[in-house]
Amino acid sequence: MRLIGFSIQRWFEHAYGLTTIPYRLMHGVAQTFRDSRFVFHANAKARRFLLVHFRKNYVQDQLLVRGGDCRQCGVCCNLLFTCPTLTKQGRCLVYNTCRPKACKVFPIDQRDIDEVTLNGGHCGYRFEAENSSITGRTGRA
Repeated sequence: MRLIGFSIQRWFEHAYGLTTIPYRLMHGVAQTFRDSRFVFHANAKARRFLLVHFRKNYVQDQLLVRGGDCRQCGVCCNLLFTCPTLTKQGRCLVYNTCRPKACKVFPIDQRDIDEVTLNGGHCGYRFEAENSSITGRTGRA
């Protein structure tokens, strides 16, 4: 009986050793994926989508404190994937006609400008102090 118990124990230890290898491999892949720029840009794109469609007041307040102009450099069109309306020269084919809402209001806040900078670009927009939107709304300093 002891022999059977010992061999079952060895089998479980062996099986456990085999399962830890895929676990370690998947954990390493997940860690790399989590730290990648893809995940960073995907989170930022999802954040912008949610802000544009569900936090419209926030977006409007941010547009009031945004200054500068679009340089039409095309860096923001290449953050997660290359936009299909972007030409090889880096110009948007639908810039003045039918751009998506998220493109029209980009950048929504300073995080978007930081994302463009991380990607090697220099956005022509800038944001005033964060309290400016509150000051502009209430009329008090």
